[in-house]
Amino acid sequence: MPFSNLSSPRKVHGLDAEIRGAAVLASPGLVAMVSTDPVRLGVCPIGGSGAKTTNLSLPSAHDVALLSKDVAVVRSGDDAVWALLGITHGPKLDQVGRDARQLATRPSGETALALGWDGSATELKLDKTEVNGRTFAVRGSARAFDLTETEAHVVMDGAGEGGELRVHPGATPEPGPTLRASLPRAAQNLDRVRGGPKLTAVYKRGASAVCAVVRSSGKLAAKMLAFADPVADIAVLESSLFAAFADGRVALFDGAAIEAASGAPLAPTASVTLGARGEPAVLAVAGKGSPTLWVGSSAGEIWSLAIVRKQGG
Repeated sequence: MPFSNLSSPRKVHGLDAEIRGAAVLASPGLVAMVSTDPVRLGVCPIGGSGAKTTNLSLPSAHDVALLSKDVAVVRSGDDAVWALLGITHGPKLDQVGRDARQLATRPSGETALALGWDGSATELKLDKTEVNGRTFAVRGSARAFDLTETEAHVVMDGAGEGGELRVHPGATPEPGPTLRASLPRAAQNLDRVRGGPKLTAVYKRGASAVCAVVRSSGKLAAKMLAFADPVADIAVLESSLFAAFADGRVALFDGAAIEAASGAPLAPTASVTLGARGEPAVLAVAGKGSPTLWVGSSAGEIWSLAIVRKQGG
C-alpha cells in the first residue's frame, strides 16, 4: 500500500553542531550523520537506542558514507575524502581521495562513489579493514549522482535543455545506462539527485522546484514539481517523495500527488512540524517494511519519524 502519513517526530540523538550529510546502512540497520564546526559523526541504530558520537580531527565536513558498521567515508570542506577506520574504537583517519565535489553512499555498504571536480569519479571499496580508491573516467559531464542497492543514478549535462538522467546497473556509471530521461529546461541548475526504483528526484537545496522522474513499464518520465517554499533536502521511497523545509516542517508527497501535479505549488499528502532546534537540513530514509524518515537539523539534532502506509479497505 502507498504511504499516507508521518508519525509524531522523536528526538534520537544530538551532535551540537550543524549537520551536513547523512548515510544509511541497511544491514545491520544504522543511520550516520556528520556535522561540521566541530566535525562529529553520529551513528544511530535504526530500531533501538545506543547512538554514539565520534569526534573527528577534520576542519569541516560535507558528506558521509557508511561502508560497514565500523568504517565510514567523509568528504571534508577542502574536498579531500577520508576513510574512518574503526568507528566504535576511536577511528583512524586515512585520506583516500582529493578534489571531490560530491560523495554518494550505497545502502548495502561496501562501496561509495566520489565525483571529482575534473569530471572523473572514484569508486571507494572496503577491503577487509582498508578502503581502496579506484579512479575512472566518466563519459560526459556528470552533474550529480546517487547510489541505490542495485543502480547508479547520474544526472548528466549537455544531453538536453535541462540535462539527462541516466540509470546504470551496479555501483558505478561505467556500464552503459539501461534507462535515460531528458530533463526539462527548468532542471538545468538542479545539482543533487536521490534515486529509487520507482521515483528519482533531481533538486537543489534552497530551491522551490524539484524534477521528479517516475519509472513505469520500463520507461522514465520527467516532470517539474513546484513547492510553496524552498526545500532544505529531499528523500524518496517507492513512489513517494519527502521534503524538509526551513520553517521546521517535513512533508510527504505520495505518487498520486506527484502524478496530479500541474504547475501550482504541490499540496502535501501529510505534513509534520518537527519542533527541533535549528532548521531541518538533511533527510534520509531507512528500512522498507516499516520505514522511518530521519532528519538532521542545523543545530545538530537527529530526529526520526515512522512512515505510515495507507490502510487497506
